[in-house]
Formats: sequence, structure tokens, C-alpha cells
Amino acid sequence: MLPIGAATETVSVQANPLQVDTQPAAATGLITGTQVRELALQSRNYEELVALMPGVTSDLGGDFLYAGVSAPGGATNETAFSLNGSFGTGNNWTVDGADNVDRGGNFTLLNYPSVDAIDEFKVLRGNYNAEYGRSSGGQINVITRSGKSSFHGGVYEFFRNDVLDANTWENKHFQSPALDRTPLRYNDFGGTIGGPIFIPGHYNVDKSKTFFFFSEEVRRVVESSPSTGIAPNADERGAKGAYNFAFPVCTAPLATDASGNTYCPAGASTTSIPANMVNPAALAYLKDVYSHVNLPQDPIGDTLTSNSSNIFNYRQEIGRVDHTFNSKWSGWIRIMNDTIPTVEGGGLFNSNPIPNVAATSTQSPGKNIAASLNTVFKPTLLNQLEYAWSYGAVLSTNVGQFAAANSPDVVGAITLAYPETLNRIPSLSFGTSLASISGFGDYKDYNKNHNIFDNLTWILGRHTLKFGGTYYHYQKSENAGGNNAGTFGTR
Repeated sequence: MLPIGAATETVSVQANPLQVDTQPAAATGLITGTQVRELALQSRNYEELVALMPGVTSDLGGDFLYAGVSAPGGATNETAFSLNGSFGTGNNWTVDGADNVDRGGNFTLLNYPSVDAIDEFKVLRGNYNAEYGRSSGGQINVITRSGKSSFHGGVYEFFRNDVLDANTWENKHFQSPALDRTPLRYNDFGGTIGGPIFIPGHYNVDKSKTFFFFSEEVRRVVESSPSTGIAPNADERGAKGAYNFAFPVCTAPLATDASGNTYCPAGASTTSIPANMVNPAALAYLKDVYSHVNLPQDPIGDTLTSNSSNIFNYRQEIGRVDHTFNSKWSGWIRIMNDTIPTVEGGGLFNSNPIPNVAATSTQSPGKNIAASLNTVFKPTLLNQLEYAWSYGAVLSTNVGQFAAANSPDVVGAITLAYPETLNRIPSLSFGTSLASISGFGDYKDYNKNHNIFDNLTWILGRHTLKFGGTYYHYQKSENAGGNNAGTFGTR
């Protein structure tokens, strides 16, 4: 009989050894596709990875870095990363070498590649080669994934909901009534698939020539942002037939004394204004705008705490085909399309404390097409030729009560000295930002980039020589979406 063997246990730990690249002098950071997909990213936005690099500081306005140009409360999604002390607008962002920056402010992106479609994420912080031109800051490039000789794919969903959250102190601070939990609906789902393109018995039988990769990611995000502002109470809105105030107001033009100080003439100060003394434009604003604003929870200080309704949806498709013609010639073509419809309760590029009346609806489409041809003339002479076309836009319209179509009484009560071209009524300024309401847009911003470049690498003994050239053609057009409609101010 055979004796019973001793029990043994073996634990094997395998890892690729770190490689020290002794050739380039560039300060470089590299994150592999596996690391990108496994790292916990708050917003599943690859921009967040830049903050992991040495010498990088971030000036992001919050925990979330959304796709598109806007964030809750109306803030702008800026690529606010300083690399080795450079300005955030001095960085160059590319995808597969293709330009990916809006050339207006140089701080928003055109496309936001899904982290599940990234094969490599590389950041050059300084001392990079001449082929990386155009910007004085860092160079951030993403390489998208390719198909392999076997089929691989996956699906995913990330889920958040306010039913899983406790209410905040801010929402419960006012007991009569307390605000409900801030609404949140976050669903991020999608999938990837890649593999060979072949026809059994006819084409690419050994699955070594042509490959495909496809990725789609969809987000459905409804998120509200709490805001605190000052809004008129019921008495100030004329609930009792007159417009009553807790403090005296002046019903006559202010007078000026010998020292240049203004004062209310005697007998012109009152706490109750009859309706026939109220300016028709002010009445129109009360009817068209403030009738859609809740009454303040604090009727003495007129403090209103409410939630701004925001929608941040996103859909992206990436398709790529790689082909090897022979041992010397190979190439690929990649198409990327972003659809980013958003609704900003505080207004685009604004953080209005009284939400939803100056709301905007924005589309931020992004498209990117790139094709590359690689040639091995001989083992020591290599060439890469690439063409890329990039497109991005910010198309925003007013959908709240500040849209002219939604406030016909205000439009009828006001005659401006010049044509109004933005489909918007005038903004309101009351001497404090908590009570003021600012509008923006309608806004149309278009960005088109053409880029062609060629890199030739020649290995000569112990030396490596690189030659090449690049050509950019940028076209940027946008309207002035600021204050063409004017502002009513008080003092």
C-alpha cells in the first residue's frame, strides 16, 4: 500500500517587474487599462486620473467631475489641473493622438471616453519631445482599446438613489416644513465587446489580421442641488391687495443733500404700497416669474431653501477596427460619438440661489474620428501617419421663466432701447446675490478641429532619431450669450 503523502500549500504571487525607461527625459505617468477600470472613480470620468500623478494639483469645484460642460448649481466642468505649476488651460488633451479640447477657453473637453474603453492613460508632465507641441503644460493622451484574436466583452451598471441616503441637516433645518431628501437618481450602465472579424474558411481564418472593438456607456442622472436664496413673502407679493413690507420703502425719487448723500423725501416713506403705484414691469415679474417660486420658509428674513432640479444624461459609442495588411503595413480607424443632454436648474454657467426660474436645457455633442497608418520600412525605420477630425458644441436654450416665451407679460411691459437677441427677459439685481437672478443664453458654441501629423522614427546604432510634422486647422464660433437682455437693478 502507498503511504499517505503530507499536505502541502503553495501561494504564488506573480507581477510584472517595473521597467525603467532610460531613453526619454520626459516626466511621465502611465496608468494601464486594467488599473483604469479597477480604480474607484467617483464620476467614472478619466480626467480624475490626472490627480493621481506626481506634481499635479487640482482645483475642482466638487467631488463630481461630470461629462459635458455643466455641473450641479451651474458650475462649469473645467479641466482644472495644474501640472508642475502650469496653468490648467495650458494642458493638451488627446485621444489616440486626436485633439480633444475646446479651443475657446481651453478648459473643457469635446469627448469623454468611457473608462471601460481605455487601454492606456498617459500623462507627460514636462521635458517631453518636440512631437508634443501646442501647449506649455502637460500632455494627457488616452489610447482606446482594440479587439483581440478571441472574443471578450462585459456589461455593468452602477446605481445610486436617494432612498438609500439619510436626509441632510440643511434640509431639516427649517421645521415648518422640512425639505424632503435631496432627489438623486443615478444609473450608469453599458458594455464592451471585441474580437476578430473573420469569415470561416474564407477570410482571416487564423484570426490574425482584422479586429474590432465596440463600447457603449449610458448614464441617466437626476440630481438636485440645495440652494438658499431670498424671495418675496406673501405680503410682498400683494396677497392682501397691497404690497406690504416689514421695513419702510421710498415711493418717490431719492433726493440728494449738499454732501452728495441720498435720502427719501419727507412723507414718501411707507411700509404699504397700493397696487396702482407699482411699476407694470414689476407686476409682470411677480406674475410671470415669482408665481413659480415657493414662498420663503422664513417670512421675516425672506429666506427660501429649495432644491435646484438638474439632469445630467450621457451616452457614448466608440467603435474601432484594426487591420494588419502584411508584415510592413498596418492601421486602424476609430469613431467616437458623445450625446450629452443636460438641464441646469440654476442656469448654464450660473449658480442662481432661486432655482429653476432661469433654468437652461443644454446639448453638448462631441464627435471624434481618427485613422492611422503604420509602416515598417525596415526594422530600424518606422513611420506613423494619422488624420483626426474633432467636433464639439454647446447648444443651450432657456427653458425656465426667464425664457421670453414663458414670460409674455414681462415682454409686453418692457421696451428695450435695442433689439433683444437671446430669447430672454432682463436679469434682476437687488444688491445681494441671494436675491438676484441672472440669465444666460440662448447660447450656441461650435468647435471644429482638423489635424494631420506624421512621425518617422529612425534607429541609428545607439541613437534614436525622430522626424515629423503636424498641421492643425481650428474653427471656433460662438455667440455672446451674456447680458444682451439687460438687467434691472435696485438700491
